[in-house]
Amino acid sequence: MSWLSRMGDWLDTRTSYRTFLAHALDEPVPGGARWAYIWGSVLVGCMTLQAITGWAMMAYYAPSATTAWASVEHLSYCVSGGWLVRGLHHFGAQAMVVVVGLHLAQVAIFGAYKAPREVNWWLGLGLLGITLGFSLTGYLLPWDQKGYWATRVATNIAGTVPLVGRFVQSLLQGGPEYGSLTLTRFYTLHVGLFPALLALLLVLHLLLFRKHGVTPGARANMFKVDRFYPAQLAKDVGGVLLMLVVVAVLAFREHGAPLDAPADPASDYPARPEWYFLSLFQMLKYFEGRLEVVGSVLIPGIAVAYLALLPLIDRASSRALRSRFLYLVPLFAMGGAIVALTVMSVRADRRDEAFQKARVLAGKRSEAAMTLAKCGLIPPDGPLAMLRRDPETRGTALFQEHCASCHRLGELGPTPQKATAPDLTGWGTAEWAMSMLEDPDAAQRFGQTSYKGEMISLVKPPADPKKAKTFKPMPEADRKLIVAFLAGEAAEAKDPQHDAQGAKLIAQRCTACHLFRGQTDDDDSAGPELAGWGSLAWTRAHIANPGTNTTYRADAMNPERKGHMPRFDDKLEPDDVNLLAAWVRKKARGGK
Repeated sequence: MSWLSRMGDWLDTRTSYRTFLAHALDEPVPGGARWAYIWGSVLVGCMTLQAITGWAMMAYYAPSATTAWASVEHLSYCVSGGWLVRGLHHFGAQAMVVVVGLHLAQVAIFGAYKAPREVNWWLGLGLLGITLGFSLTGYLLPWDQKGYWATRVATNIAGTVPLVGRFVQSLLQGGPEYGSLTLTRFYTLHVGLFPALLALLLVLHLLLFRKHGVTPGARANMFKVDRFYPAQLAKDVGGVLLMLVVVAVLAFREHGAPLDAPADPASDYPARPEWYFLSLFQMLKYFEGRLEVVGSVLIPGIAVAYLALLPLIDRASSRALRSRFLYLVPLFAMGGAIVALTVMSVRADRRDEAFQKARVLAGKRSEAAMTLAKCGLIPPDGPLAMLRRDPETRGTALFQEHCASCHRLGELGPTPQKATAPDLTGWGTAEWAMSMLEDPDAAQRFGQTSYKGEMISLVKPPADPKKAKTFKPMPEADRKLIVAFLAGEAAEAKDPQHDAQGAKLIAQRCTACHLFRGQTDDDDSAGPELAGWGSLAWTRAHIANPGTNTTYRADAMNPERKGHMPRFDDKLEPDDVNLLAAWVRKKARGGK
């Protein structure tokens, strides 16, 4: 007898492990081993993968609003193999949702919910609910834009539940605002409560499965009986290995898991849930206002009730699919609806130009955050403070929040057809000024604003036939002198020759409408001050309050004028006004 056998005998005397293994491996499989039976084992494999990778990430994760994103970024980009661990966990979670759905579908088709297996069916539904709970709570933990805004959507939906909704929402949030308490509570659910419930339900599920045994398909050859080992075990192991290969390929292809920019409650982010919640998201589009509760509570509630009552509803004597088809029609309809709504949501987003543009901008913000983080610029007060102190990122965010609803600048802002203020691309350059002199009513200038028709083109005759007879276009040489002067003012680069000649022409030709160095021929005119036009001081003053003689002064003349640009010094801090002014001037000139 070898030393290995003696050691085995010694251990078996004290633990009876051989009896346990024999009981586990010698289980009969009526009808023979089948690939259809692998989903339970594959699901256990997913859970094991999630537990191992989750424990590894817990060693680096710091659950607070100021540290969560930075700790995930550090794990993804600084820890050796950290990106792979996150990738396996991320795609393993998605695989877990798919596998639990396939497992329940297989159980339903085989009729394995029928007596005496009703309780095990209900335990399976509980495992499905916990799996979705894992996905929902884990989504928030990186504390990035995608997870933060998707969680706000989810908790707002929870708040629509009659009677208890507001309480549940407040309980999840940890208070009136989303912050560190929200993150801590989701973290507690994700690594504390849900794993304990999962372990309990899984143990009970497996015990009842062993008690009642495998449920063979209606067409299975009942004269054939395999043992779990080796026939079915080989198929189960093959299924688990295939799942691991698929998850690993996805993790390597994406080089880990996505990480968006740090969560910013003040930003405008195009929030979408993960793909397995898109069907619910799409359905809610059809139930707005008071009907929202129908899509968020009533229809999902009916679906859950149907699944829970299915073993009690289906009284067919046979497990054959044909005899139970009517009972399973709602299940097939639910599956079809989920697929159809998901596809509709994806297609709608692909056709949504504004959404796609917002996604591009969100991607650039994410790239900026990663660049700053890799440079070691995350301050003690968190990554959001890092972004807000970065002039480029902060300027983009300020423009998106306060300017992009009316103005277009490069890729930012509304489409040219929907803009309600001049396009600022190229603003402050000679080309932009020339286009304003030649065609001020163009769509990119004042053509889609309340100022359309107020500035006269210096090239094209007016529409009024009487005025057109006496109209004389300004010579091109004079126009070039004027725009050279204006471009010099905007660039704050003085040219004595252009200053003298351009200023003289402006004083002669433009002061009937415009202020120039505080002077005008018409005190009731609304044209902006042209001295210093486009300079940093002019831009700063215009953003702070355009209704003064420093820049546009239209508010001073007519405060109720519709379409006039509002003041922002009562909305923004002085430092933000200065930063936005500098950013707009830089971006308008192509970043120079």
